Amino acid sequence: MTTIRLDKAGRLELPRDMLEIHHWQAGTEFTVEDRPEGVLLRPLNGDLRPVKATPAGSGATGRDRALADAMRDRYAKLGH
Repeated sequence: MTTIRLDKAGRLELPRDMLEIHHWQAGTEFTVEDRPEGVLLRPLNGDLRPVKATPAGSGATGRDRALADAMRDRYAKLGH
Protein backbone atom coordinates (compact mmCIF):
# COMPACT_ATOMS: atom_id res chain seq x y z
CA MET A 1 0.00 0.00 0.00
CA THR A 2 1.26 3.47 -0.87
CA THR A 3 0.80 6.47 1.40
CA ILE A 4 0.20 9.93 -0.04
CA ARG A 5 -0.21 13.25 1.76
CA LEU A 6 -2.74 16.06 1.33
CA ASP A 7 -0.92 19.36 0.66
CA LYS A 8 -1.88 22.80 2.01
CA ALA A 9 -3.94 23.52 -1.13
CA GLY A 10 -5.99 20.33 -0.59
CA ARG A 11 -4.34 18.36 -3.42
CA LEU A 12 -3.27 14.74 -3.48
CA GLU A 13 -0.59 13.46 -5.83
CA LEU A 14 -1.28 9.94 -7.08
CA PRO A 15 1.67 7.59 -7.56
CA ARG A 16 3.08 7.56 -11.09
CA ASP A 17 2.60 3.80 -11.51
CA MET A 18 -1.12 4.17 -10.73
CA LEU A 19 -1.47 6.97 -13.28
CA GLU A 20 0.24 4.84 -15.91
CA ILE A 21 -1.82 1.71 -15.15
CA HIS A 22 -5.05 3.66 -15.70
CA HIS A 23 -3.73 5.86 -18.52
CA TRP A 24 -4.69 9.02 -16.58
CA GLN A 25 -3.02 12.25 -17.66
CA ALA A 26 -3.09 15.88 -16.57
CA GLY A 27 -6.58 17.18 -17.21
CA THR A 28 -8.39 13.88 -16.57
CA GLU A 29 -11.65 14.71 -14.78
CA PHE A 30 -13.10 12.57 -11.99
CA THR A 31 -16.31 12.29 -10.04
CA VAL A 32 -15.83 12.09 -6.27
CA GLU A 33 -18.15 9.96 -4.15
CA ASP A 34 -18.23 10.10 -0.37
CA ARG A 35 -18.68 6.52 0.85
CA PRO A 36 -18.73 5.02 4.34
CA GLU A 37 -15.37 3.32 3.72
CA GLY A 38 -13.72 6.43 2.24
CA VAL A 39 -13.68 8.42 -0.98
CA LEU A 40 -14.15 6.91 -4.44
CA LEU A 41 -12.70 8.61 -7.53
CA ARG A 42 -14.00 7.66 -10.98
CA PRO A 43 -12.82 9.07 -14.29
CA LEU A 44 -15.68 10.95 -15.99
CA ASN A 45 -15.15 9.15 -19.27
CA GLY A 46 -16.03 5.89 -17.50
CA ASP A 47 -12.92 4.27 -18.93
CA LEU A 48 -12.16 1.64 -16.31
CA ARG A 49 -9.76 -0.56 -18.22
CA PRO A 50 -9.15 -3.99 -16.75
CA VAL A 51 -5.92 -4.24 -14.84
CA LYS A 52 -3.86 -7.33 -15.45
CA ALA A 53 -1.19 -8.65 -13.14
CA THR A 54 2.32 -8.33 -14.52
CA PRO A 55 3.76 -11.69 -15.61
CA ALA A 56 6.38 -13.17 -13.30
CA GLY A 57 9.92 -12.38 -14.29
CA SER A 58 9.06 -9.13 -16.08
CA GLY A 59 10.82 -7.02 -13.48
CA ALA A 60 7.72 -5.88 -11.60
CA THR A 61 7.84 -6.07 -7.84
CA GLY A 62 5.49 -8.18 -5.76
CA ARG A 63 3.91 -4.90 -4.60
CA ASP A 64 3.11 -3.97 -8.22
CA ARG A 65 1.44 -7.33 -8.84
CA ALA A 66 -0.47 -7.14 -5.55
CA LEU A 67 -1.71 -3.63 -6.39
CA ALA A 68 -2.82 -4.67 -9.87
CA ASP A 69 -4.61 -7.76 -8.49
CA ALA A 70 -6.35 -5.74 -5.77
CA MET A 71 -7.49 -3.06 -8.23
CA ARG A 72 -8.77 -5.66 -10.70
CA ASP A 73 -10.72 -7.44 -7.94
CA ARG A 74 -12.16 -4.15 -6.65
CA TYR A 75 -13.39 -3.13 -10.11
CA ALA A 76 -14.95 -6.57 -10.58
CA LYS A 77 -16.84 -6.19 -7.29
CA LEU A 78 -18.14 -2.81 -8.45
CA GLY A 79 -19.51 -4.44 -11.58
CA HIS A 80 -17.00 -3.00 -14.06
